Amino acid sequence: MMMKKMQTAARFRSQLWSLKMPSLCHRSFAAISTYKAVIFDMYGVLIPSPVKLATVFEQQNSVPLGTLGKAIRTGGEVNTWKRFMRGEIGAEEFVETFGRQCSEIAGSPVPIGSFLSNLTSGPMTRPLPVMMEAILCARSRGLKTAVLSNNFLQLNGDPFLPLNHSLFDVIVESCREGLSKPDPRIYHLCLNRLGVSAHEAVFLDDLKLNVEAAAQLGMHAIKVGDIAASVKELEGVLGIPLSGFVPGPGSAPVATKLPMDQLTQYLRKALHLSDKADSIAVQQLNPSQSNSLYHLTTGGRHLLLRKQQKTSRAMETEFRLLKSLSGSGIPVPEIIDLCEDPSVLGAPFLLMEVCLGRMFSDPSLPGLTPGDRRALYQAMQHTLCQIHCLDTRAVGLEDYGEPVDYMGLQVQWWTQQYRDSETPPIPAMERLIQWIPLHLPKHQRSTLIHGSFSLENLVFHPEKPEVVAVMDLGRSRLGDPLTDLTFSMAHCLPQDNPLLTGISDRGLVQLGIPTVEEVMGQYCSSMGLEEGVPDWNFYMAFHLFCLAASHQGESKSTIAGQTGSGRLAEQVADLAWDFATKQGFRIFNAMPRSPHAGTSPLKGQVAE
Repeated sequence: MMMKKMQTAARFRSQLWSLKMPSLCHRSFAAISTYKAVIFDMYGVLIPSPVKLATVFEQQNSVPLGTLGKAIRTGGEVNTWKRFMRGEIGAEEFVETFGRQCSEIAGSPVPIGSFLSNLTSGPMTRPLPVMMEAILCARSRGLKTAVLSNNFLQLNGDPFLPLNHSLFDVIVESCREGLSKPDPRIYHLCLNRLGVSAHEAVFLDDLKLNVEAAAQLGMHAIKVGDIAASVKELEGVLGIPLSGFVPGPGSAPVATKLPMDQLTQYLRKALHLSDKADSIAVQQLNPSQSNSLYHLTTGGRHLLLRKQQKTSRAMETEFRLLKSLSGSGIPVPEIIDLCEDPSVLGAPFLLMEVCLGRMFSDPSLPGLTPGDRRALYQAMQHTLCQIHCLDTRAVGLEDYGEPVDYMGLQVQWWTQQYRDSETPPIPAMERLIQWIPLHLPKHQRSTLIHGSFSLENLVFHPEKPEVVAVMDLGRSRLGDPLTDLTFSMAHCLPQDNPLLTGISDRGLVQLGIPTVEEVMGQYCSSMGLEEGVPDWNFYMAFHLFCLAASHQGESKSTIAGQTGSGRLAEQVADLAWDFATKQGFRIFNAMPRSPHAGTSPLKGQVAE
């Protein structure tokens, strides 16, 4: 009996080597959103922001800082700047009138003609490469693109638009239309010319007022600050990669390097297509990854193909899981086939349906109402409870991972990971390595767990607050469900917390996003945990301990990892120790309280 337990534990330990923390894993774009168009502001989005330009201009010309901004805001909709943007006055009149206003504010002459010249030359004429690449990628996936800009007429009578017009289906400029943002009429004008509804469009602007106006009309609005971060947010909203575009004949995306004859023959058989079926378009989504992802389209059907480079064991496991969960009530992508025939692509691959819906990478869910945010987070927690309530025997997964002493083995594995990648010792990690094994929860439950359950691993219904697909199940197994719950509550941490994307300091109540107590209450009520989670500080400490160990391993091989990045691991370890001693819950203002007794678990809950 002892030998059998040791062999089982050894097999389970070997499986743990495939586990990684979610923030360090490749993101699979396995969903295609229902958005049809992306609308871009120009200044501060496609080309540099004029705000910094105005500051530099004021400094160079000994103009009091903020003079131009004050003149722009003075007088409301009939001021000189707004009239210039709407094309009601030309450049010469603008220079004279606006220059006089600025001079009165500054108490000395302000050469506005020089500022206007700077506004249409130098860096302002060079589009931002990151945004240009994002536009190319979006268009390659069939999305329409538009420019909606508060723009002006130059001295020659032409608008200033230093962009490749062929990249946009529609260009709407305030100086040509006689309307300017945030007037809702100019947004409607742009949408009508694109032929899409507000709910089918994503809007990007660097001014809060314009973003709020777009959101009120029903568009998904993104406030642009950091350009790279904004592109990443757009990437999550659209569910497609917005980098890796390689210009060439026909402006095709990254080369697929797939044997198309063999793949076409296979797909016609697997999908029951006729020889005269539509052609098959292929785009590689992650060319730098070892397990290549491809988006296939044929006959209006969207498919995802994941090709394994080395062994098929992980794919066999995922294939088995998805097949088992089909019809269980847990929303998962529809699996089509696991092909292990090397004559097709030279390596095993999975083929599945792409899920239509919304994906979110920003936990604050910008552009949504507080009620919509709350409903989506509640749907997220409901789905987590569905996973944890699954009767694994009924779907043939009772041996899925063989979790002998799950938490104990996890602690051992992550401790070894830290030791193997240790650079300078981290005092908090040393304390945690001693503390965690001594405080393992006495009563652990065993359910199916996701392994990296988070908002960005879910696909939501295009319109309803419902989860239509749970993604990235490759790290799932039988284990302690509370390890999943810690992943799902990262939004309850502060925004400046290292390596995590919390938003608690942005006002969860005002955003409509459930607080930590509300999340705990919903989970415990649904799971029938009338006593709550007595060891919650342990699970938070353990989650952060694993994250610190994982980051330490990632950063060891880099020079940066031994300076700034190494410091991040230390910060996370310090926070983990705070939770271990229960001081970390000051972040939540108080320890989460247990829900009221007498609540009912979800139907089908498994026994402890």
